[in-house]
Amino acid sequence: MLTISNLSVQIKEKKILNQLSFSFEIGKNYAILGKNWSWKSSLALTLMGHPNYQITQGEIDTDWEDITNSTPDKRAKKGIFLAFQHIPEIPWIKLFEFLKGIYDQTQNKPTTFMEFKGLIEPILSELSLSKEFLWRDLNVWFSWWERRKFEILQIQLLKPKYIILDEIDSWLDVDAFRSVAEFLSQINSPENTFIIITHIFSILDYIPIDQAIVLKDWKIEKEGWLELIQKVKSHGFE
Repeated sequence: MLTISNLSVQIKEKKILNQLSFSFEIGKNYAILGKNWSWKSSLALTLMGHPNYQITQGEIDTDWEDITNSTPDKRAKKGIFLAFQHIPEIPWIKLFEFLKGIYDQTQNKPTTFMEFKGLIEPILSELSLSKEFLWRDLNVWFSWWERRKFEILQIQLLKPKYIILDEIDSWLDVDAFRSVAEFLSQINSPENTFIIITHIFSILDYIPIDQAIVLKDWKIEKEGWLELIQKVKSHGFE
C-alpha cells in the first residue's frame, strides 16, 4: 500500500497541496482528476521525490515504511514508477546503458552485457521496436509515440508496483494513444496499481478504475467510485 497522510507541499514557498490523505492499494487502480492547475502533476512529482517539492507536513509511506525523505532512486527501488507528462531529452546517454543501469540498481546486482541483452530484446520485440533502438540517445529526437513506448518498456523491465501515469495521452494522435492504452491494459495485473492523472478521461476506457479523487484548491475535494467519474465526464468539475 502507498499511503499519504496529512500531506502538505510547497514549491518556492508557494503552498500547492494541503493536508492530503489517501491510500493506494496494490491490485486496485485509481484516477486523480481535476481541472488545469489543480496540482495533479505536483502530487505525482511529490510521490516520486522531486527535490523542488518541499513537504511541509505529513508523510508518505510504502508498504508501511516511511519514505517521506527518500530520494527518487530509493523510491524506485520500492516499486514506484512515474511516467512523465513532459519527457525530457538527455543526450550522450544510450538507452541500453540507461536501462541496464536502472535494472541493475533495482536488482542490487550487476548483469553482464549478454545477460541484459537477452533480457531486454524480448521486450523490444513485444513493443515492435528494433534492436537499433537501444543505441539511440535517451529520448533525443524521439517522437512522442516513441517516448511513450520507451516508458512502457521500462515498466515491462522493472515491473514496479505503483505506476503513476501523468497525462500520458498528451501529444499522442488517436492511433498512438490507442496502442499505448492497449499495452498498459495488458501490463495491469493484481500485482500492480495504476495511479492515473487525467482530465481527458480517454485512458479510463482501457484500464478499470476502482476509485477516483478530485483535486481542487490544494486539497482532495471529492472521493468516489465509477459514478464520480461518470458525473464529472457528464457535468464537468463544477
